[in-house]
Amino acid sequence: MMAAEAVPLPEELSLDDLRAHLRDSGAVFAFLHGSRVAGAFRVDSDVDVAAWFGRSVASWEVPMPPAVDLLVLDDAGLELSGRVAQYGVLLLDDDPPARVAWQADRSKRYLDEAHRRRDLTDTVFGRAR
Repeated sequence: MMAAEAVPLPEELSLDDLRAHLRDSGAVFAFLHGSRVAGAFRVDSDVDVAAWFGRSVASWEVPMPPAVDLLVLDDAGLELSGRVAQYGVLLLDDDPPARVAWQADRSKRYLDEAHRRRDLTDTVFGRAR
């Protein structure tokens, strides 16, 4: 598993700054995800952060640095939150039991639905079996 410190960030942004913003806003745990984690980012790519708050929060209510795109996991759909659970890089973990429970549940449900996503893709692109 990749460590957050291995994810390339813009010069003006640090992991400590990200964690401080998230904690100040009440995040319980958070992941880095997206193009920077996948190694497919460009110089102008944003930093994708997914955070769980344990309550309803709108992403625009959470003050983050301009280069950060925040996904609130509490209300995120399975397709996106499942990818975060499977491939995200842990950034903040202030309640490990809550994070492990969330991550195990999302990962299981995401993997359980893989065949449906595959069938839908095949149908949409005319490759039905």
